Amino acid sequence: MSDELTIQGDLAETTVPDLFRSLIRSSETAILTLEPGTGSDAIYFSNGRIVFASSSDPDMGLAETLLRGGELNLKQYEVAMDRLVTSRRMGTLLVELGYLKTEELMRAIERQASAIVQNSVSYRRGAYTISFTSEFPDGIIALQLNTDRLILDGVHRIDYWSLVSRGIGRFDRLVRAGAGAEARGYQLELSEEEMHVLSLLDTPQTVDNLCARSYLTNFVTLRTLWGMLAVNLVEDAESSAVDERRAAEAAEYELEDMVERYNSVYQSIFSLVFQKVGDHVYDFMDRVVIHLSPEVLPQLSGMNLVNEGRVDIDQLLNNLAASGSSNRLEIVQNVLNELLYGWIVEVKTEFGGELEEQAIACTDPLRHMK
Repeated sequence: MSDELTIQGDLAETTVPDLFRSLIRSSETAILTLEPGTGSDAIYFSNGRIVFASSSDPDMGLAETLLRGGELNLKQYEVAMDRLVTSRRMGTLLVELGYLKTEELMRAIERQASAIVQNSVSYRRGAYTISFTSEFPDGIIALQLNTDRLILDGVHRIDYWSLVSRGIGRFDRLVRAGAGAEARGYQLELSEEEMHVLSLLDTPQTVDNLCARSYLTNFVTLRTLWGMLAVNLVEDAESSAVDERRAAEAAEYELEDMVERYNSVYQSIFSLVFQKVGDHVYDFMDRVVIHLSPEVLPQLSGMNLVNEGRVDIDQLLNNLAASGSSNRLEIVQNVLNELLYGWIVEVKTEFGGELEEQAIACTDPLRHMK
């Protein structure tokens, strides 16, 4: 992604967890700015991980975060606010006042950043800007934040159906556990609710079907699913299925192309032999098959090679499917090569000389195959 690129949008058209998901999946280094109308948040991503967060919302200040967590009492909070001046940082002041030890300051800043991130996931309206960059402004400290756990915990606090339904999208959406989801789940210490939903997704499920199978309420099931989608513990099975289908189609096209190239060579040799022996070419074909190994013969089952020596690609694919073979490309290559070998050996045995040279010359197009 270009460092100069900036993307702007409206939170009414997406959700903050979905923005997070996009930045995580593409391992971006960027600043996500959120303007929900109660201030402005800046969330910093480095290689797809959240490393810092700041906010102009007065409720998201360091002192306010510590007050909510019971790490500052009211009296300490009032003293700190009275002595705070614009040029001083709250963290430094709290250390000077003895309310925080120096070694506690970094953990306090991590708690503040975590609170900002978790609060942001519930924004329902406002604007967002994603600024891709290779460098952050001075003063930005790379914190040790657990990105996935932050997002999961933030989503768990959401009670807005409008957000959950927007995040899930279609209820016939097909989803499944992502690769390595179980191992990642243990690392993240998933909650009982999260483990339950993940356990139902070892095979692809529609969102509707997932709700029907879950012992949780539909709302909690969907909210939990949305959180796990945001951190890529769960993925869309539809896109994976499309990719697999395209890969299968590409592989089948490659097989068909290979078989057709060999068929052209077989036809050329067939024509040479037919000109020499006429209808006895069919007896010749029977002798060609004798040269094939027992492993190859089942792959040619059901074919009539007297049709100019051509291999029936449809029958070949059916035979491969029936055999349960996984490495189809290698097997087909072996079948075609053995068949070609049978042609050349029989031409050499039966005719030799000039016809053998002509038959070998027919194989030249195969030498240029990848």
